[in-house]
Amino acid sequence: MSNPFHVDEFKKNSLTEWLGRDFIYLNEVESTNTYLKRLPSDQLGHGTVLLTDNQTAGRGQYEKSWISDPCKNLTFTIALKPEINVSLTLLTLGCASAVSDVLQKYSPNPLRIKWPNDIFVNDKKLAGILTESVFMGNRIERVLIGIGININQTEIQQLNSYSSCSLTDLSTVKFTREELLNECLHEIELMYEKWVHSSPVMIKSINSKLIGYGEWVKIQVYNELLPDTFKCLGVNGKGELLMLNEQLDVDKFSYEQVRIVPIKQAVPKV
Repeated sequence: MSNPFHVDEFKKNSLTEWLGRDFIYLNEVESTNTYLKRLPSDQLGHGTVLLTDNQTAGRGQYEKSWISDPCKNLTFTIALKPEINVSLTLLTLGCASAVSDVLQKYSPNPLRIKWPNDIFVNDKKLAGILTESVFMGNRIERVLIGIGININQTEIQQLNSYSSCSLTDLSTVKFTREELLNECLHEIELMYEKWVHSSPVMIKSINSKLIGYGEWVKIQVYNELLPDTFKCLGVNGKGELLMLNEQLDVDKFSYEQVRIVPIKQAVPKV
């Protein structure tokens, strides 16, 4: 039986200046993103973090399920109230890069970012991110970044075409969930400041981890594998994915449109 998250230990060892200082712990909740989405604006501050030990209806990208056994992993949502209009795609990728930097310390193999929101190692999914926005008129009122990291779960149900793994599969180093969350929030806080200032350092960090970066790849648009081959040039400051086509022109793709498919994984249609 895994132990519940120790809130006092987490707070005692906090590494951040503002992110997660307003911390909500719920033993069980349907979805951390949904909970914070419904919270009245005056009850939700910039940098609030909600964590649960049992997310009963966790969601991933495109309403896919995120299944996590109670008290074994990290399932949490960060609430942000940005005052600027910067790419949310870049914010999602920046969070993926920040979390990767933390988890990389516990993995002998490189962690990679699978466009647009997953963290992979050895072709297996280790963590996922779901970013959602709440608007007030045409202004973003809040941004919710839901993060799920497989930590101690040894049997993970395969819901998609790829398999998953957990941090304990990769590491012999002893760690606690409280320690890992503090490290992740610290890195995300630093990354957020880079995002606010459109730092090229953040973009370079993302691209260095992006699966397919600098390679000739296939791309899938709306589940359709395109016949041409493209060279992945990475993301730009707007969060667009830049792809060099066979005519040596640069095509730009947005968050919802495209999946990068390494040549070895591309299967032609019959």
